Amino acid sequence: MTSFRVRPRFTHSCTDSVPEIFNKLSDGLEKNKDKINGIIHEPHATIRIVHKNQHFWSPQLSLYVYHDDERTLMKGRYGPHPSVWVIFLFAYSILGLAFFFISTVGLVRLSLHLESQILWVLPVLIILALIAYLVAQTGQKMGVEQTFTIHHFVEDTLGEKIHIS
Repeated sequence: MTSFRVRPRFTHSCTDSVPEIFNKLSDGLEKNKDKINGIIHEPHATIRIVHKNQHFWSPQLSLYVYHDDERTLMKGRYGPHPSVWVIFLFAYSILGLAFFFISTVGLVRLSLHLESQILWVLPVLIILALIAYLVAQTGQKMGVEQTFTIHHFVEDTLGEKIHIS
């Protein structure tokens, strides 16, 4: 997981049918209930590390499995717990809106030949956004071992190699 993506994902073509995949996942979750747990509601599944081993940056895998033409496709996305994801989404939104409004006010004042010292806030907002991104990347690196645990669980359970893009 050395990508710059905030939420690594994959799309995989499976040889099994949708019910067979979910049966294998249910059996795998039952066998590995000391390390992995999950929620399965066909065609979706969420797989995560058991609660006692979770930390703030623990990842989870959201799976969507469906039949498309002559094959079964499985789409997966690794990400943090939804509450962590919302925190960062909220931070990026606030920083983006602040950048938009401050730049608008500052550029209007600049075009009217008024003092536009408010534009000095823009580099600070850019630095804050960069810091938020770096914190997210650091958190992703802290959860990489658990991400690999979940990924290997899915590969072993399904008996197929899955490439993460």
